[in-house]
Amino acid sequence: MLPKRGSVVFIWLMFGAVLLIISVNDFLFFRIENEYTLFLLGLYLLSCAFGMSGHNFLSALQAFVAIFAISWIFNRRNLIGGGDIKLLCPLLLFSENNVPAFLLGISISGIVASLFYLFLGRQIFFLRRKMVVSLYVLNKNSHKSFFLNIVLLSLSRIDKRMVALKRCITSAMKQEIPYGIVLSCGGFCVMFERLVG
Repeated sequence: MLPKRGSVVFIWLMFGAVLLIISVNDFLFFRIENEYTLFLLGLYLLSCAFGMSGHNFLSALQAFVAIFAISWIFNRRNLIGGGDIKLLCPLLLFSENNVPAFLLGISISGIVASLFYLFLGRQIFFLRRKMVVSLYVLNKNSHKSFFLNIVLLSLSRIDKRMVALKRCITSAMKQEIPYGIVLSCGGFCVMFERLVG
């Protein structure tokens, strides 16, 4: 068994790395793969086993149920994607007593993301399209790089149907905000508060 401090650092490093990967995938492909969400749930269980989490499971569960219900209503009205709702589950469980920090993080990052997309929508669109095309070519030429497939799981899945490229060629004015990035920022706020506090 890892020493307590070592296990805390390891789990939070893995947590942060997965949130970064989720953010990149959501920005490029508007997809949050189930494997990433399940990995976060596994990390939560591991953190419970090391005594980092699980002390206030009921309060986290109550917050999850309330926020999940609101998010589900937004999903039915096509305001938020299903992947975003799935990502909420492990993030809220990790939050426990830090739900206010999580909500503050997603509020601030949501405002910042909205302003970015409002004022830089066209530039973001062309940047995304260029990155997706470059990654597609790199992936094709590198014969399915293992590391690239782990980090960009969405790329390997949509590669066959060219969904990413088709979606990137749609009107630049039809910009969507990748809420996975916003939710990940909330997760980073929780991580910061738990590590510092």
